[in-house]
Amino acid sequence: MSKLEVFFDYSCPFCRTGYGYLTELLPDFPNAQIELLPVEAHPRNEEPEHRPYVDLAVQGGLFVKAVGGDEYAFAARMFTQAGDDRMAFENIDALTICAADAGIDAAAFKSALQSGTYAAAQLAANDYAYETQKVWAVPTFVCGDKRIDAVGNVGVTKDQVRDLLQELFG
Repeated sequence: MSKLEVFFDYSCPFCRTGYGYLTELLPDFPNAQIELLPVEAHPRNEEPEHRPYVDLAVQGGLFVKAVGGDEYAFAARMFTQAGDDRMAFENIDALTICAADAGIDAAAFKSALQSGTYAAAQLAANDYAYETQKVWAVPTFVCGDKRIDAVGNVGVTKDQVRDLLQELFG
């Protein structure tokens, strides 16, 4: 069984909605294998005028994945943070508080962000999404030749997510 790759940006309101649909529907698909793949919808180095920058949050998400932390709890906290204070995505201390709220070792998390441990992995995640998987808008859901591409300024619908989960894991 293949994994469903879910590409999203923590600051994207359409991703927040799509992520909400996914987590709401997952209990109906206990065999679903999901890989959460945070990326930058507007990479800092390509769109320097577009804020907030989420490269540090993506690096944090990659840290959480690498240490076997609860990616869903971290993503939920990041999406909540987006609604509360979008610029916190650029503040390591604010991100560290969010990580701790999600049960992640705060000191290790902060150290990884300060040292740039996951900076190259974050750029590679963007390349994988945009170059390899041909993501053009987020959220995007991909499993082999099955996919849901977000519609600009709309995102995805709950029915689309449900239908894809049913097709893949029903």
